[in-house]
Amino acid sequence: MSSGYEETPISSPVDLCVINTCTVTSTSDEKSRQQIRKVVRNNPDATVIVTGCYAESDAEAIKKIDGVGYVFEKGKESRIIDFVKNGFLSDNNSVPVSSNIREPHTKKLRRNESAFNLKISKFDGHTRAFLKIEDGCDIFCSYCIIPYVRGKVISKKIDDILFEAEHLISNGYKEIVLTGIHLGAYGKEVGYQVSIINVLEELQTLPGLERIRLSSIEVNEITDGLIDLIANSDKVCPHFHLPLQSGDNYILKRMNRKYNSAQYLSTLEKIRERLELPSISTDVMVGFPGEEREHFENTLRLCEQAGFSRTHIFPYSPREDTPAAKMPGHCKPSEIKARKKELESLTAETSLRYKESFIGRNISILVEGTRDRKTGKLCGYSDRYIKVLFDGTDDLMNEIVDVYVESALPQFVMGKCRV
Repeated sequence: MSSGYEETPISSPVDLCVINTCTVTSTSDEKSRQQIRKVVRNNPDATVIVTGCYAESDAEAIKKIDGVGYVFEKGKESRIIDFVKNGFLSDNNSVPVSSNIREPHTKKLRRNESAFNLKISKFDGHTRAFLKIEDGCDIFCSYCIIPYVRGKVISKKIDDILFEAEHLISNGYKEIVLTGIHLGAYGKEVGYQVSIINVLEELQTLPGLERIRLSSIEVNEITDGLIDLIANSDKVCPHFHLPLQSGDNYILKRMNRKYNSAQYLSTLEKIRERLELPSISTDVMVGFPGEEREHFENTLRLCEQAGFSRTHIFPYSPREDTPAAKMPGHCKPSEIKARKKELESLTAETSLRYKESFIGRNISILVEGTRDRKTGKLCGYSDRYIKVLFDGTDDLMNEIVDVYVESALPQFVMGKCRV
């Protein structure tokens, strides 16, 4: 928009469609292809550009899809605007576009020249802003393709983080979520001369920023210093999203995860010793190759002990070109489905117990910009990422207000606004 282009509603005629793709699973690849075909079908006169991780991993497959105009590898996505400005679209949109043209280049950009070229200052439809401070991963979990696609860890300079954060704040965002492929590895490529702690310390000094939230971070990268900073901060949210993946040590080793179940629980204990009712959310994979019933039961037990506030459960699906895809002992789809359902039942109980601990308390809510679709009530999230529904007027949207919690369900709590 700052470059003179206008975002157009889906139902309106468009000149240009830019599709950002994902490649984390084989299903993601298929969904990306489906979305590309849908966009082409619904916008026959538009030029279609495809970028993102799937464009990085398999540009040739995308180029074969009829109607695709241009494919930009992930590292070159920041050059799309200049590419458009330089004339592949004329004023009357009459320039013919070949469906199988790739952006010409003479030299592949080094990742550290391109990873953070895009500066984002607005997120339409979002109350929270997202600020990417790290890219790349070198853990090489056996089920994951991302390290092969995104390359090694690279960290955004703190001055650039602050510059982008200040623009987000000036556009009215009160909460910023720090994101990255491997967030806890921030600063790794310079021997941790700077770390995620330094980023948080600097961001806390910015006027107008009420909340800073970490996205996903590995449990073995939660240090005493990070826990202390969050415990002593009135801005950094006491919410830790710590991917578990499995509660069984044998499966964790096959996954090439860098911790065991005892270490995971020990870290949760440290967090809870320093913070009051911290929120611990997680990701769990069911049906990883070699997972027998006894291994899954260890996952059930750990999830019960951990008392997660929110759990994202996903079934294992083979990702081509990863070590896990070649492992023996793949689970039957029916077994995976049954285990997912069983774990969902258990984690709904832990989620409810956590939310019930706030009944009778006042909690601060950042109110969303739209009402809850089902109830018509205002909704928002606490610093511990508890969804809250309550009655109120639209002028409370994008404000932080106190809500008295009256009742709880696994998915959200109901309350009364104290304004």
